[in-house]
Amino acid sequence: METPATALLEVRGLTVERPGTLDDRDIGLRKVSVEVDPGEIFVFAGEKGSGKSLLAQFIAGAAGPQMRVLRGSIRFEGREILGLNPRELRQLRTGAITLISGDDNGQLNPDRTVRQWLQDCRRMSGVKPGRGDGKTGSEYFYTVGIIEPERILPVPMGELPTMVVKRLQVMKAVIAGSRLLVCDGATRGLDRIAEAQLIELLSQIRDEFGMSILMTSGSLRGVERYADRVAVFFEGGILESGPTREILENPRYAYTAEFRACEPRLTDYPRELSTISREAAREAEDAIHQSVSSLDEAETG
Repeated sequence: METPATALLEVRGLTVERPGTLDDRDIGLRKVSVEVDPGEIFVFAGEKGSGKSLLAQFIAGAAGPQMRVLRGSIRFEGREILGLNPRELRQLRTGAITLISGDDNGQLNPDRTVRQWLQDCRRMSGVKPGRGDGKTGSEYFYTVGIIEPERILPVPMGELPTMVVKRLQVMKAVIAGSRLLVCDGATRGLDRIAEAQLIELLSQIRDEFGMSILMTSGSLRGVERYADRVAVFFEGGILESGPTREILENPRYAYTAEFRACEPRLTDYPRELSTISREAAREAEDAIHQSVSSLDEAETG
């Protein structure tokens, strides 16, 4: 009898081709392997185009038909989710996995009121009012820090402050009983105070419900305060990953240290902003391509 896997999510050797320029196609992910454990906060960090968001979208079943999987596997709770049909994907995204994107307009109907949106969420999640989870509508709002829900129930979603929308998106995951919340650029457009509030809320939800949180970030700023583990992406591959403090305090690659230093501080002037050196970028590029090459040799040897 096989011992059941302990990881909530397992990505193995995922290689993905994406649309490039002039009708060409580029490699978007290069044999990426990573695991997310139950109840942990895992951050995928990297520059724009590094592959962090593409992997998050595949995990959430939202990558789109233009992406082509060349090889690899994504297993959630032991079940392969690559190749699910549209109905199965819809069930996944309205239940076990919830996606919060930086593009709120792409996820929400701005003309639906909060009351209508709540009814939609409960219907799609199979939760009937007063049944299923023991929570009333008001209790859901309180859980995500909205203390006067009656004031926003008649308001169209498109008229709500950004932070309220983020809280409602987290509430959707709670209603659905999600085991994994994928936050792809969820803090985009938020000021530092609102960003800290959202991260605090996500940590609270993790602690209260045991929900795993997967976040993408364009920097390593402050991740040691909330993330259990972090993976640094570069050119479609994972350069290094591990416990957050270990990666930040003892990085294997100069790129990781320089990428972390690129985040501006309030006391910095434009001329003082750090950049990633050519040497660090070249070392990271060599590391990514060498790891992919060695895996190819292992498979064919």
